[in-house]
Amino acid sequence: MNSHFPKMGLLAALIFTSGLLLTALPGAPVHAQAPPPLPTATPGAAVPPTFGGIMIVLLKIVVSDGSELPDGLTVIARIGDEYETEPVETKNGVAFIKIIPGVPGLVGRSVSVFVDTVPIDQELVYAPGTDLNRPVTIPHLPIPTPTPTKIPVRPAVYSGTVTIAGARVQPGMVLVARIGSYESFPANLEGPNFTGLVIITTDESLVGQPVEFYLNGIAATHSPGPFEPGKNQRLDLVFVGVPTPEPTATEPPATPTATAMPPTATATSLPPTATPRIITATPTKTPTATRIPPTNTPIIVLASPTPSLGVATVEPEESSGGCGSTRVPTGTAVLNMLLMMGPLAMIGGVKYRRRRMLKNQK
Repeated sequence: MNSHFPKMGLLAALIFTSGLLLTALPGAPVHAQAPPPLPTATPGAAVPPTFGGIMIVLLKIVVSDGSELPDGLTVIARIGDEYETEPVETKNGVAFIKIIPGVPGLVGRSVSVFVDTVPIDQELVYAPGTDLNRPVTIPHLPIPTPTPTKIPVRPAVYSGTVTIAGARVQPGMVLVARIGSYESFPANLEGPNFTGLVIITTDESLVGQPVEFYLNGIAATHSPGPFEPGKNQRLDLVFVGVPTPEPTATEPPATPTATAMPPTATATSLPPTATPRIITATPTKTPTATRIPPTNTPIIVLASPTPSLGVATVEPEESSGGCGSTRVPTGTAVLNMLLMMGPLAMIGGVKYRRRRMLKNQK
């Protein structure tokens, strides 16, 4: 079986030689050569990986001025205007980028890499494959973008005169300025003159827009121009067709209605009130009593004569047989008798109570 291999090799050499001879002959047809065959993989040899157009690069970034590269900086790669990678962030001085264009014809194109806004100093070329150690440098760290300071919109002040075609400025009319949907506070109107019309806003979009003036809802015949913050301007405004407010009817003052007042009660003179006499009974201390009784509450007898309304009745005086004596009324005599008998009754009650207490103790 091995004897056939030399014969086959000789036959192949003859065919190849004859082909060369035919090609070299003048007038011989020329055919396009086929591409050389791919090398046959040796059994057991490692097969290189295919990436399907993916380029993976591990960038080791160093700052040329010696600054330390902070973590969290955004890194992107671009191929012209056709492709831009997903942004990745730096960590420990490295960035892992993946270039997957999905666009034909980009192989061999230059790749621009930016660390935030700063491009790297080296040039990369798009070639599918893996490069896990690519040192690159940037000249300096990205300069942070300063936060713009918001400039406040200064107010604009207007003053001047108001002219109404065929009418006069009436009290109660309202003059305002408008810029789009913005409306100012009413101006101070004194006859045909106005002052204090101020446009004050924080909306920067109103700057440069036309200012319009309205009197009782009617726009002026012309606009003084765009809104300029901080401007102090005097104007002569003209209005046509402004409705005149109707005068309000003044009602006559109401006639006060007489209110019937109740008659005031007249104080009737009353006889003087008798001053009561307070009689305090002092109990007699009994030496034989071992138990101290509670202190008796004194009885206060107040004599209050009943007042009589109207005209006091004067009793006629009667002369008695005594020397210069006057007859005493019956009520006064009874009151005097009660005042005399009261202390005696009180003393008797105290003695009776003490006897009962002594008896009970025995």
